[in-house]
Amino acid sequence: MLQELDFLASLEFFGIKLGLNQTRELFRRLGDPQEKLKFIHVAGSNGKGSVCALLEQGFRSAGLKTGFYSSPHLVNVGERFRINGVETAPVTVAQYVRRLLPAIQSMANGGMKVTYFEATTALAACIFADANVDIVLWETGMGGRLDSTNIITPLASVITGISMEHAERLGDTLGKIAYEKAGIIKENTPVFCASATPDEAKDVIRTRAGELHAPLTFSPAVRSVEQNAIPQHFTLEDGTQLVTPLAGPHQRENAALAYAVLQYAAPLLGIDPVIAADGMKNTRWDARFQCFPEQQMIMDAAHNPEGAQVLAATLREVMPGKKFHFLFGAFADKDTAAGLAALADLALSFRFIHMETSRESKTGVELAAELAAIAPGVPCDSMPLEQALSNGYPDGEWRVLCGSIHLCGDAVPILTKQN
Repeated sequence: MLQELDFLASLEFFGIKLGLNQTRELFRRLGDPQEKLKFIHVAGSNGKGSVCALLEQGFRSAGLKTGFYSSPHLVNVGERFRINGVETAPVTVAQYVRRLLPAIQSMANGGMKVTYFEATTALAACIFADANVDIVLWETGMGGRLDSTNIITPLASVITGISMEHAERLGDTLGKIAYEKAGIIKENTPVFCASATPDEAKDVIRTRAGELHAPLTFSPAVRSVEQNAIPQHFTLEDGTQLVTPLAGPHQRENAALAYAVLQYAAPLLGIDPVIAADGMKNTRWDARFQCFPEQQMIMDAAHNPEGAQVLAATLREVMPGKKFHFLFGAFADKDTAAGLAALADLALSFRFIHMETSRESKTGVELAAELAAIAPGVPCDSMPLEQALSNGYPDGEWRVLCGSIHLCGDAVPILTKQN
């Protein structure tokens, strides 16, 4: 079993390869399992995982059997392939890797080296097809137009927030990045977009939807908030009342977008839209403002400037007046200066953590220099993750771990052991 999972992990060395030819060939050799499935395809810079999680819970609450393909995972690769909210066991993932091996090796002999994300996308389709799921929540990896997930024709396409991320691959303006995300739009297939999307990105999405005769719907506005603690209770502009356990103003926007998609998809799938919308109140999405009260700890996967900004807004909303010890680690390709700037006003201190991975992580020295240029009065140091997660903090002073989903994944087993 471990041999197959080690082989899957080894495919990461082939890096990221934007384009669909290899994915199409791999799926063809596997019998095109995607043809047996119905999809909701979700792209976006931030929020796509949360929207998928809300939709998955809504569909499942209404009685459908769901598949949810997400990335990256926190701890185990099986988290990427959830059926009815349950991750796929490692032994099952290994069995499906064994099924993929002949196609991957044959393609390699012909000069086509399948990447990790291409392989996991194919695994997801095979796992969900064999399970006969009713609907698949299909989250893109990077971009959309050339993303491996984009070989399917969905019931609907969904585009969440657009921000400056992966500029070296997707483009150096919001418009260029929006063009890549809008690449998931299909002809005559409805597309749903977050109303908070920047105007520059909205214009690109409108244009592309018009070219493909794809009906475009923006998510309804949030009219009022009755309770902004956890769970949140709020009302949309049409009077609909929603509840979500996901914290922060951005999660109200995500829930409003998911609600619009559920209203469209419910009659197509033969479910009650009211039950589906109500089901979103039971959503769980780990490492998204996830609280560990006994350890006075919040874990959030904020990994780019926009994510740091919404994390700061959520902290101010949920815990007004408080300041925090930030446990922060990030990969070298991230705009950490902007992320630190968003958090600095809320900081009692920063503990910088160097992540041991195959990707280059920023060092504590580099992060300290960035912080000093932004907020020279905020104390900081560097330490191993386990030490930073120890309970040696004054009562009432909370810690916030953020900067990378990989860092959150490293923290989960330590926090579980401490709990």
